[in-house]
Amino acid sequence: MNITARAGAAVKHLVLGIGVGAAVLVIALAGIGFLMAAFYIYAAHHMDAASAAALTGAVLAVLAVLVAVIGAGVLRRMKKQQPGWLSDFGGTLGLGVRLASMMVRRDPKKALMVAAISGVLVELILSEGKKEK
Repeated sequence: MNITARAGAAVKHLVLGIGVGAAVLVIALAGIGFLMAAFYIYAAHHMDAASAAALTGAVLAVLAVLVAVIGAGVLRRMKKQQPGWLSDFGGTLGLGVRLASMMVRRDPKKALMVAAISGVLVELILSEGKKEK
């Protein structure tokens, strides 16, 4: 699979995930809103309106703190588990090295040319990295 098709598939997957996530979020928030309204109505029947509003606000504040703590833990785990962008580059580089070694095995005279080209590439990459700092 080429890089363009792989990137297109990743973008489609990302957009679909965002769309489904947004729909689920809207429905869940509406459901929570109705549950909180029902809680307020129930509490208002058993106490005065100001106390019911204060109780509802306190419950919402506790839920917000709970969601923040759980969300921070999930985000921390997600950051640790994601592979770096160099993992695909390492696989491509390994494939290139295997291809070059196969070419050298077939014709050992090409070993000198491959070594010279790779030396030039390494020099270019390392010298540009030093100039940026």
